[in-house]
Amino acid sequence: MSSIRDYIRDLRVIDGHEHLATQRLREKDKTDLFGLMHYLDSDMITAGMPRGILAKQSGLDNEQKAALFMKYWEKVKNTAYARTFKTAMEDLYGMRDWTAQGLLELNEKVLAASLNKDWYGKVMTEKAKIDLAFTLIYTTNVNFDMFRPIMFMDFTFRLRSLKDIAAVERASEHEVNALQQYLTAVDALLNKYVKEGMVATKLGHAYWRTLACEKPTFHEAELVFNRLMTCSLDEGLSQAETRPLQDYLIHFVIQRSTAYKLPIQIHTGHHETSVSGNGNIITNSKVSSLLPLLLEYSKTKFVLLHCGFPYGGEYLTIAKNFENVYADFTWMYIISPTAAKHILHQMIEMVPQTKIQGFGGDYNYIEGTYAHLKLAKKIVGDALVEKVEDGALGEAEAIDFAKAIFRNNLIDIYGLDEKPV
Repeated sequence: MSSIRDYIRDLRVIDGHEHLATQRLREKDKTDLFGLMHYLDSDMITAGMPRGILAKQSGLDNEQKAALFMKYWEKVKNTAYARTFKTAMEDLYGMRDWTAQGLLELNEKVLAASLNKDWYGKVMTEKAKIDLAFTLIYTTNVNFDMFRPIMFMDFTFRLRSLKDIAAVERASEHEVNALQQYLTAVDALLNKYVKEGMVATKLGHAYWRTLACEKPTFHEAELVFNRLMTCSLDEGLSQAETRPLQDYLIHFVIQRSTAYKLPIQIHTGHHETSVSGNGNIITNSKVSSLLPLLLEYSKTKFVLLHCGFPYGGEYLTIAKNFENVYADFTWMYIISPTAAKHILHQMIEMVPQTKIQGFGGDYNYIEGTYAHLKLAKKIVGDALVEKVEDGALGEAEAIDFAKAIFRNNLIDIYGLDEKPV
């Protein structure tokens, strides 16, 4: 069965979801070791570390940061986030000395890498074998040789104040005095993003409100919009007051994205503690809350991210039963390798393989993406070998499954100009 694992190890991948800054932006930022915390930061926060204490603006020097890192590293080093960080640092930088002094030496290596114009190519294309990655960094100005942009559209419907409306007005370069003009502005933005290379729309609203969405009328939405237009810049409305307008605009963004043939990626399930804006209210991310939208927009491609974890059961049955729903393992392997493997076994049994996207690193630094993909390939390889040993798949079928979820499905779902395998 080593042939399956060997094939997957060498398979060139299309990465369906990242938050990677371009090489130029990383060089400009002079990203150091403490700028690579990301998910590890979440675990350290829940272990008691003050938020932002290792950030550049904290005012601490590197020696103080290294000491704090080691204090909380001892508390979290068992987690998958920590193990993935460790893999990245050891494989890519040769890190072996997990002490405060070792961290300071590692920090210099990370700084040098951030200034190395060949670093992204080495890590992503050579080490990780990623041909293309979708990245969400609030701009379409990305390196098209390596990245394709996906844009968060939450800012177009997260309207609570006149300032929020003004932001869309500026971005779209459309004057807005009424709801119909606002809709024109949002549509103009989508059109602009598509022309600039956007391959999908992202809805991340489960981080700040429920996924459940009602169907208000234009009039109901307009009443709220008009109230916002009469607010001063320092005033605003509550989330409950603006809900009809938000729901109306969510429908509009879905409708116009569909018209532009854009798949829609939606955050479902687990929240990242370090960025969650709603107190980690996990029930806001419940997958079944999306059912009315999935039923109404049967021609829209919905990519439901993160396997809906911990709502795996309902996620699987929705992915199985809805032609317009695509399953996605973005982030899942590092949340829990054990859970990811279990869900993968179930998904192989339940969901057509053409509806599964096998990897999205979901990292904001390429070292994490590399280590995450290494873990993902191991889990997928192990699961497929077990399926072959159980007689559920033939060896050639297992290899075809890996080709589909790691590459070919993304070419088809997003209409990419890339070669299948």
